[in-house]
Amino acid sequence: MGGVLAGAMLGHAGRDVLLLEAMDYLGGCSGTFERSGHFYNAGATTFVGLGPALPLGYLSRILGVSLPVKSIDPSLRVHLPDRSFRLFRDRTQLMDELTAAFPDDDHQGLWRRIFRVSDAAWTKILSLPPFPPKSLSEVLSFLRPGASLLMRGGPDLLRSASSVMARHVKTTPYQNFLDQILLITNQAPSEEVPFLSGALGLSYPTLDNYTVLGGMGAALEAFAQKIPWVYRKTLVRKIERAGGFFRLQTTRGTYEAQRVILNRDVWGVADLLDDPALARLQNKRKARFRQRWGAVTLHFRIRDFFPENFELHHQIHHEPNPWTKSRSFFLSLSDPKDDRLSAEGFRSVTLSTHTFLSLWEGLSREIYLERKEQVTRFILENLTRHLPLFRQAEREEILTGTPRTFARYTRRTGGTVGGIPLRREIFPLGYPSSFSPLPHLYLVGDSTFPGQGWPGVAVGAIGLVRRLEPGLL
Repeated sequence: MGGVLAGAMLGHAGRDVLLLEAMDYLGGCSGTFERSGHFYNAGATTFVGLGPALPLGYLSRILGVSLPVKSIDPSLRVHLPDRSFRLFRDRTQLMDELTAAFPDDDHQGLWRRIFRVSDAAWTKILSLPPFPPKSLSEVLSFLRPGASLLMRGGPDLLRSASSVMARHVKTTPYQNFLDQILLITNQAPSEEVPFLSGALGLSYPTLDNYTVLGGMGAALEAFAQKIPWVYRKTLVRKIERAGGFFRLQTTRGTYEAQRVILNRDVWGVADLLDDPALARLQNKRKARFRQRWGAVTLHFRIRDFFPENFELHHQIHHEPNPWTKSRSFFLSLSDPKDDRLSAEGFRSVTLSTHTFLSLWEGLSREIYLERKEQVTRFILENLTRHLPLFRQAEREEILTGTPRTFARYTRRTGGTVGGIPLRREIFPLGYPSSFSPLPHLYLVGDSTFPGQGWPGVAVGAIGLVRRLEPGLL
C-alpha cells in the first residue's frame, strides 16, 4: 500500500509515475487476491480513519479519491474463553461493554489516560515534519508539535505502556485482552512498547472503522487511479545505476527513472541493487531488527446464513497454539452486500494469526504440509467453539497461508508481515529511514515508519513525499 499511496500523491502532483507490481493485484499483503474466480482479502483487518485529521481521510480529500467503504460499529467483537464483548466507537458504550466483561478493572481511569494521549497524538500526526528528521531545521520543526503533544498528553507519553496500565488493570483476562490488541497494532505486548504508541494502538478500534466493499484492493485501486501508468505482473529483477538514472530490469522490459521508491522491506532492499553501502546497511538492519513476525492465514468461503447484526470482525483468544505460539487470531468476514467478496450466496472469510518465522524454516515438504494441516485444524476448532455458526454453515475449500506463502507471493524477506515491533528501545528515532545511502533511492512501507497498518504506512508515505515535493501536501 505504501507504493500505491506514494505513487498517487506524486501522480496528483503531475509527475511521471510508473508503478510496477509483481503480482496481478495491488497491495501485497494488504490487497485482495483471486483464486478460482473467488476473492479474498490477503489479511484480516479493518479499514481505519477517514476523518479529516486522520491519514487516509486527509489523503482521500486532497487527492479527490472516493473510497468504496461502509462504516461499521462496533468495530470488533472479542471472544475470551468465558466471555465476549464488543468495541464501540462511542466511548460510553465502550465503557459499558468493558465494565460488564471485566467488573473488577478500572476502565474509566485507564481509558481516560489512553484517550488523553491518543486524542492528542492523532490530531498532531499529520503536522509532524518528515520522519525521521535529517537536519537541524527538521529537528527544530519537531519541537512545536512535540511540545504541544507533551502538554496535552502529559507525562504518560514518556512511560512504558505496562507501567501506566499497572494501576488500572487488576485481572489477568483484561491484561491478556489489552496485550492481544497491542500485538495487532504494535506487534509487541504492553511491557515492551511505549505508552504513546500503545495508546494509539489501543484506541485504533475506537476510531471510525470501515469495511471496504470489493475488498481492500478496491481502496488501493481507487488511489491508483491517480498514477499515470500501473503495470501488474511486472517483476523487477534488478536495478542498476546508469549515470543520472536508475535502470530497472523487469519481466516486461527495461525502464529508466530518475527516482525510485521501493515498497520493499528493509531486510531485502539490497537484493535488487549491487551496492556495497546498501548491502552494509541491510546487514546492519538484519542484525538490529531481528525480532519480527510472520503470519498464518486461512481463507475460505462460507454459505451466508448469518443474522443481520453479526459482526464482521472478531478476535478469538485461546490457549497457546503449539504450531504458531500465538494466543489469538483475527477474523474478517465480508459484508453481505459486497458484490465482489460475497457472491453466489457465500461470504469471504480471512483469518490471521501471528507466528514465529523460525517455526516454518528448514522444514521438509512432508513436515511442512503436516504442520499446515495441524495449524488449520487448531484454528478451526477454536473458531467453531466460539462461533458455532461456522460449524453449521456450508464451507468451501480452505486456503492456508504461512510465512513461506508470503515470501513466495509478496516477496517479503522470510515472509515477514506487520513491520518492525514498536519496542521502546527503537521507538521512534531508532526506526529505519525512508532514505537509502544512494541518492534518489527511497523506501516506503511498514518497516520505514514507526506506525502500523494503513494509517502508519500512509503517514510514512506522506512524510517521504513532503520531502520530495515540498509544498505539495
